[in-house]
Order: sequence, then structure tokens, then C-alpha cells
Amino acid sequence: MDKRKIAILAILVGLIVFVLKLIAYFLSNSVALLSDALESTINIVASIMMFYALNLASQPEDEDHRYGHQKAENISALVEGILIIIAAILIIEAAVGRLSDPIPLEDINLGLIISLGATSLNGILAWAMMKEARKSRSMALEGDAKHLFSDVVSSAGVVVGLIIAVLTGLYVLDSVIAMVVAVLLIRMGVEVLRKTTRDLMDATCEEEELVIVGVLEKNQDLLEYHDLRTRRSGTTVFMDVHICIDGKKTVSEGQGIVAKVEEELKVVVPGIVPNFRIEDETQCKRYKAEGKN
Repeated sequence: MDKRKIAILAILVGLIVFVLKLIAYFLSNSVALLSDALESTINIVASIMMFYALNLASQPEDEDHRYGHQKAENISALVEGILIIIAAILIIEAAVGRLSDPIPLEDINLGLIISLGATSLNGILAWAMMKEARKSRSMALEGDAKHLFSDVVSSAGVVVGLIIAVLTGLYVLDSVIAMVVAVLLIRMGVEVLRKTTRDLMDATCEEEELVIVGVLEKNQDLLEYHDLRTRRSGTTVFMDVHICIDGKKTVSEGQGIVAKVEEELKVVVPGIVPNFRIEDETQCKRYKAEGKN
């Protein structure tokens, strides 16, 4: 399925899940279920951001953005990380108010059934999004999928905790569970921010570099390579490298070697944009002599 179609589906499912969880809260009067519903609002906003970012990232380069618009996906993930942390703060605020004065839960059984139904929808959507994210290497989709998986886990924890609270009569567990969910959300938000800022700062693509090095080293037509650099922008990996070719090769032969390596790289690293600087043996020796290799 197309990435943008999945984003639209995520928005629609997010709205349905939010309404269901809100109904579960009103039925049960559980602050833990309220925290679950509040987290769903973040899912909706994040999905809208993802849809906008995917549309923007798909646009071709223009005069103002010569490297394209792929970083829109990184910015979307950055905003999502901030929203996750804000949701966690709101949950803690609601839970603290109930901590000293726990309220008996009402129609909790029906509330839990509705909540489980909503959680199942999120689980199916998260699986579909992660599958597409791995296929397309979309950071925006991956971030939203991980967020939804986290929501599924936290929602399941809420349900289990509330069942224990009802069976034991310890309704204070309602607030405690909500605070645990909030802590998990903060941890997830920080992780999303860490990964996103790393890419926005043009950090080296470590996993991709290992694959690139493997392609370069196995190619017998290259005498050597140096100054390999990589960076990520959305789903695109930009690569720069200096390669040395036998000085006896003609220009046409040199270009053929580069084309061959480029095709191999595009197979093993989808979305890569390689840039080669071709040097002959004399240039390579001079480069070595200067101690830059």
C-alpha cells in the first residue's frame, strides 16, 4: 500500500480509537483509561503530521531545496516526539489529582472491553505501518508505527492493572497505572527525539556504510577508495566517496566502472544517491603521501 494511503488510514483509525477510548473512560470514570484516550489524541496529530510530511517529502527538488524535501519526515518525527512528552505531562497531572483521593470505578467491564477493541485496531494498524516502513525505509512511518506499538503495550498494561484494581479494591492503582504509562511515554518521546535529531544533524549512516564498504572492497576494478561520507535525509541516503582507478583505463572504461558500482549500491541500499570523485593512481599516491587516506 502507498505510504500516503497508510497515513490517511492511520488518521481515520486514530479518530475511531480515540472515540472508543473516550467512551470507555466515561463509562468507567478511570483516569488510567483517560490517560489512554489522551495518548490517542497524540496519535491523531502525529498521523496528520506524518501525512503532511510524506506529501512534502515526495515533492521533487526545486530552486530553494536542491537536495529535495525529504527532511520533512525528520521534522515530522521531531514534532511527534515533543507531542508524546506533552501527553505524558498531561497524564501525570490528571493522575496526581486522583492519587490522594481514589474514586471507585464504574461500569469497568464494558469500559475494558471497548478499550481492548480499540487497542486491537491500533495493533493491526501498527503492524501494517511497520511492514511498509521497512519496505520503503520511511522514518515518518517507522516513528508512527513504533508509537502505535507502544500505545498497544501501554493499553494492555492499563487493562491488566485495572482488572487487578477491581479484584483487590485498591482503586489507587488506577492513578499509579496512569503514571507508569506516562513514564513509558516520556521514555519513548525522548528516544524519538534522540533518533530524529541525530539525522537532522547529518550523522553518519553507520549500518548503510558497512554495506557500502562491502560493495567497494569486493570490486576488483577499484584500486582503493577514501573519504567516504554518508548522511540521511528522510528515506534518502546521500553518499560521497573518492575512488582510485587504474591510470591505464580510458575515461569511458572509468565511467563504466563507476556505473557498475553505482548500480550495485542502489540494489543493496535502496534510495541511495551516490556521488563519486574519480582519481587516477598518481592522485591517489599524492593523497596517501599527504597522510589523508
